[in-house]
Amino acid sequence: MRFLAVILSLICILRADAAEVPSNEPGYLVRVWQSQDGLPGNVVRSLVQASDGYLWVATAEGVARFDGFEFEVIEPEGDMRRNRLAFSRLFTTSGGQVWAATHQGGLLRSNLGRFTQVVDDSRTAAPPVVTQLIEDADGIIYFKSGPVIQKIDANGEITRVTPASDLSRKFEEDLKKQQLDGRVMDGTARFALHDRRGRIWSAGVSGGLTVAKPGEPEVAIQLPDNGQGYGVNELLEDVEGNIWVASPIAGLVRIRQARVEVPDANQGQTERAVYALREDRAGTWWIANRRGGVNRWTADGFQHFELTRSVNPRPAAALFEDRDSRLWVATRDGSVFKFEEGSFGQQFAKTQIPSKVRSITQDSKGVLWFGGSQGLASSVGETVRQYGKESGVGDLDVTVLSPFSDGRIIAGSSTGTVLLGDEKGFQTIGKSEALMYQWVSGILPLTAKENWFSTLGGGLFLWNGETWSCFDANDGIPDSRLTSIVNDEMGHLWMGSLGGIIRADRNELLNHLRNPALPVRWLVLDHTDGLPSRECVGGYQPACWRAHDGVLWFPTGGGIARVHPDLVTANTIAPPVYLQKVRANGVVQPAESGTITTSPGRARLEFHFVGISLGAPEKVTYRARLAGLDEAWRELGSQRVAAFEAVPPGKYTFEVVAVNGDGLPSASAARIPVVIRPHIWETGWFYLSGGALILSTAIGIGWLAARLRMKRRIALLKIRSARESERTRIARDLHDDLGASLTEISILAALAAEDAEKTPFQQPLEQLSVKTKHAVGSLDEIVWAVNPREDTLRSLVDYLAAFAHEFLDIARIPLRLDTAREIPDLPVPTSQRHAVFLATREVLNNVVKHSQATTVMLRFTLADGALEICIEDNGRGFNLEYAQGGNGLGNLSQRMQEVGGSCRIETGPTKGTIVFLTLPLSAAGKHL
Repeated sequence: MRFLAVILSLICILRADAAEVPSNEPGYLVRVWQSQDGLPGNVVRSLVQASDGYLWVATAEGVARFDGFEFEVIEPEGDMRRNRLAFSRLFTTSGGQVWAATHQGGLLRSNLGRFTQVVDDSRTAAPPVVTQLIEDADGIIYFKSGPVIQKIDANGEITRVTPASDLSRKFEEDLKKQQLDGRVMDGTARFALHDRRGRIWSAGVSGGLTVAKPGEPEVAIQLPDNGQGYGVNELLEDVEGNIWVASPIAGLVRIRQARVEVPDANQGQTERAVYALREDRAGTWWIANRRGGVNRWTADGFQHFELTRSVNPRPAAALFEDRDSRLWVATRDGSVFKFEEGSFGQQFAKTQIPSKVRSITQDSKGVLWFGGSQGLASSVGETVRQYGKESGVGDLDVTVLSPFSDGRIIAGSSTGTVLLGDEKGFQTIGKSEALMYQWVSGILPLTAKENWFSTLGGGLFLWNGETWSCFDANDGIPDSRLTSIVNDEMGHLWMGSLGGIIRADRNELLNHLRNPALPVRWLVLDHTDGLPSRECVGGYQPACWRAHDGVLWFPTGGGIARVHPDLVTANTIAPPVYLQKVRANGVVQPAESGTITTSPGRARLEFHFVGISLGAPEKVTYRARLAGLDEAWRELGSQRVAAFEAVPPGKYTFEVVAVNGDGLPSASAARIPVVIRPHIWETGWFYLSGGALILSTAIGIGWLAARLRMKRRIALLKIRSARESERTRIARDLHDDLGASLTEISILAALAAEDAEKTPFQQPLEQLSVKTKHAVGSLDEIVWAVNPREDTLRSLVDYLAAFAHEFLDIARIPLRLDTAREIPDLPVPTSQRHAVFLATREVLNNVVKHSQATTVMLRFTLADGALEICIEDNGRGFNLEYAQGGNGLGNLSQRMQEVGGSCRIETGPTKGTIVFLTLPLSAAGKHL
């Protein structure tokens, strides 16, 4: 009963939360997980780390797999779930496989998140327990249960073997290895773990844990409840060098090397919250804290100095040691003080300039510079000078000052403006937009071509003397809210931030600027490394300091943080990353399914994953992409879920990479194919079928339209053919019947006139003969116009030339004819031929009746797709304006316009007359 009461009291007072707590021994951090954190039970019996990186924990209540965040309980298959299995020890083999032995002599093997029974539990009392399990090069498993050695072949068959010398030697080597790895093999003896750094971790029989470094005495590790009666079942060192403790009553414990040292309150601090600090040339530390005043800290102790006698003293905002080893202190929104003869005295009492100072520096000439909310000022002796717009400073809130390599000083402001200059004046080398209007918190000038600037929100900037470059979240910087920057003289830049202490390699930064494809590995120190507060203080100077011994000091809201740069080694174990589950449209699909296939239509995809870094799982960050949708990687930070909304149908591959807290990415990405099925109307064959249907419909419609047009053309051709046949018949009948009859009447009338000579009938008969001849001529014109065989351009030209020659011969006027060499057989409809003929005849008739011409020129020309008929005489001409008042010329123009042509006349008194009749051949086609 007494033993039980002790256990219960220990359980009640042990730390139950999973917060990181620094041990009393500097350099080690202890964290505890218990049942309220997801551990199956607080009685932990065995630990192994599988080859896939997961930590397996065997407790009295079951076995769980741990990824650094969550415990996944591994259940037995089938009916074994109803049995309470008393697990005793865990073993691991290749391929991430884990074996669990029970106190009843049973053996189980992990398989796809479940345990499969390999050896059944014995029903006898105190059965032999599996104490060793090894794997040979061929994958054959051997295990030892009591003195018996058995073999499990590839088919799962178990046979008892008589060990040969080689097999016995392997079991002896495995026994020694387990003892060195921190396992109790005899159940009573004090055991130890020999880690890879040569340290020995020892667990006492009565509890507690100690570590002994080579050549140094043992150091007790501060365990919960001071380790009183703190039993240890097993010890384990994982691949990252973390030490794990399996406690029989207190759960799972992790011990890891701290990378940040935190002095306690007895080491020079009257207040945990520190604003600024610096070490003077004598090795004395000056520390400004929240309560006001300044602490002086030496090897003999610390001393507090108040700057003013105010009830509510103002804290110091800036500390500076000049070239004469005098300490200057500026209070926040207050005055400037100087330390002389053991006390602080107020400076610039009369002018109060400068005041409200945030930063102090000194140039190569010994001039002191003060920057603050009231701008920039300098001091030489008792002479104080304020710099304004006339000096290129303007109305700036100066936040930080630093000497430049050529003797000038650099000043940064709260709006991102950066100035460079001296007493002669300043020039702006960095405009606010170049530094994204962010508060300049630190300046680190290394050379004239390499000047680094930290900003409170914009990240890290570099000025090479001409241009500015930026490192922000797009370049992987863990936190852009930088409060300070310092050089460790070992090739690294260290920056305080509101998210911890950040380290970056200078060469990697410069190489990244030259080639953005080269990554920058950012190392982050936070509470998991022993940092008392993840927020490094900013707005005060100096906000970080490199001591004479190379140690870096950072003021934080929880105290001073000290970092030994030479002892901070990066975690070189690439974190493996695994997909845990996938949600497609809200439905969970196991990641082991190989390919994720969704229902038709756009899908919402949600991927859950984890990167294994057991030392600092909170610092693991992720980048992911859905190849096929976006090729660029998304920076997810520490978020272990990636969601994609309304992803269209198609084939994709999701990929995710984990990056540990020291900037090392996974060796390979975890990936899974995703197929989003389309609706029927979104498939390719549907588009092809639809396209084929549309094309077929279009072809069918086109064929029907063409067929209808063809039918219409055939009908028109039939009508035209019938019309032309009728025109041919009419022309033949007119010529053969009416023409012959008129010719006969003309001949008979002429003969009758001869017979009736000198009688009253002679003159009427002669008139009848003449009239009949005129009627025959008119009939000939009508036959020519009606005959479809004459519907050509050549026929028109030939007929007009013959008519003009015959008409002018009667009037005894010579005709000169000029015709184009080749007149094509272009179709000219009857209406146009007749209209052109009548217009030509009208012109010739006017020539004979009115012009008194002695010669006429008739010219036919083909040019620009038109037939031009030019009729020119050498007659007396006429007044064109007067003649246009009559009907003749107007009818002539109207006749030509009706068939798409035109008429143009050039004439004048005594100048002769030229008439141009133009018929566009394209217009002729329209009248067909």
